[in-house]
Amino acid sequence: MIKQAIILSILTTFLISCNSTVNKINSDKQLREQIIGDWEKIVEKENYSSDVPPLPPIFSLPYGMSISLDSIDFCLGFFKTERDSITGDRMVLYLGNIVPYKTNRNSIFIINPLNNKWEFKWKYISRKNDTLKLALNDSTIFKYKKLKYNIDTLSDFDQIIYSSSGCYGSCPIIDISIDKEGNVLFQGEGYVKPLGFISANLNQHTRNSIFDKFRRANPLSLSDEYSVSHTDDQTITTTFIKNGEIVKTIYDYGMAGTSELIWAYIPIANIYSKIQLDTLPIDEPFYPKLHYYAFEKGRLILPLKKSESFYLWTELQKAKFTDKLFKSKYKLTFVRNYTYWGPDPNKERKHKYEISSITTDGQYYKFEFMDANPITYDLGYNFIDRNFQQKEFREPREWEE
Repeated sequence: MIKQAIILSILTTFLISCNSTVNKINSDKQLREQIIGDWEKIVEKENYSSDVPPLPPIFSLPYGMSISLDSIDFCLGFFKTERDSITGDRMVLYLGNIVPYKTNRNSIFIINPLNNKWEFKWKYISRKNDTLKLALNDSTIFKYKKLKYNIDTLSDFDQIIYSSSGCYGSCPIIDISIDKEGNVLFQGEGYVKPLGFISANLNQHTRNSIFDKFRRANPLSLSDEYSVSHTDDQTITTTFIKNGEIVKTIYDYGMAGTSELIWAYIPIANIYSKIQLDTLPIDEPFYPKLHYYAFEKGRLILPLKKSESFYLWTELQKAKFTDKLFKSKYKLTFVRNYTYWGPDPNKERKHKYEISSITTDGQYYKFEFMDANPITYDLGYNFIDRNFQQKEFREPREWEE
C-alpha cells in the first residue's frame, strides 16, 4: 500500500506539472497572438502654453514596432554612443532593429542589444480590436494602434538611393544605393566611418527587409517634399528607380515625412555599419566633393537632388568607355551642398585629377581634366530624356550662379 501511495503521489505531481506546463504554453501562445502585428504608439497630444515649447523633433519621432512570433523589430533601431579610442571623437554605433523576445504569464522580455541580457520590457494589459495596451509599470501605460499593410499591393522598386546632407552639427553626410540584386554602392562624405567610396553586397533577406520598409511607406502616394519649420537640420533625399527610370524623389528636411518613411530611413542609413565593405578607387568616374551634379543648357539649369546625383554616378559606374564623337547639348556642372556642414569633414579625400569640364548629350559624358587625358562614358540611353522633362530646366537662383 505504501508503495502504491508513493507511485500515485509521483504520478499526481507529474500530471500537475504537465498541466502547469501546458497551461503556460497555452497562455504564452495566446499572449503572442494578441501582440503579433505592426504597431504605432498613440501619442496623446499635450497642450503647450505659449511660453513652453513642445519637445524637440528628435524626441517626437514616431515610435513603432513589428512583432512576430519570436522577435520584435523596433522601427527606430538601437544605438549606443562611444568614444573613438584614438581621436576621442564621439561615435554613435547602430546595433540593428530586431531583438528576440519571450513571454512569461503577462510579462514580455527582450534581449537588450546594449548588453545582450534579458530584461523586462512591458506587462500586457489588453487588446481591444486594433488597440493594444502595454504597461511599463503600474503608473505608465502605453497605447498602440494596429497598422495594416498588404505588401503585395504596394509598389516595389529596382533600386533605392538614400542621401543625407549634413546639418549644424555632426549629422552623417552619406549616399547609399541598393539595387534589387543586393548590390550596394556607398559614399561616406563626412561625420561617418568609413569615408570614401565603398561597394558591398547584401543577402536577399536583408535586401528584402529594407525594400519592404519602403514599400510600407508607399512612396508613390507621398508628397515630393516634407519640411520642418526650424533651421540647421538635416536634409534627406530618397530616389526610387523602376525599370531604369526615376519614378519618385522625396525631399525631406528635418525628418518631417510620414511614420513609415522615417522608419524606412533607419536601416538603409545605417546598413553600411553592419556589412563587409570593399573600398572603390576614387574618381572613377569623377564625383564632385560636397557638391551635386547639375545640367546646364544655355542660361537654364536642371539641378539634381543629392540622391539623384548619386544615382547618375551609379549609372556612370556601369557605363562603357568609348571614343565616339557626339554633339554636346549640355554641360554637367556642380552645385554646392549648402546645407550647413561646417569645416570640411573629409579633408583626406583628394581627387586624382583636376576636372576641367564635363559635356554631354544625355547619353555620352565627356570628362576633361587639367592634367590627364579625357574620358568619355556611354550610358547606353539618354539620362535626361528618360528621367526629366525639358520644362524642368529653369533660371538659376542667386546662390546657384
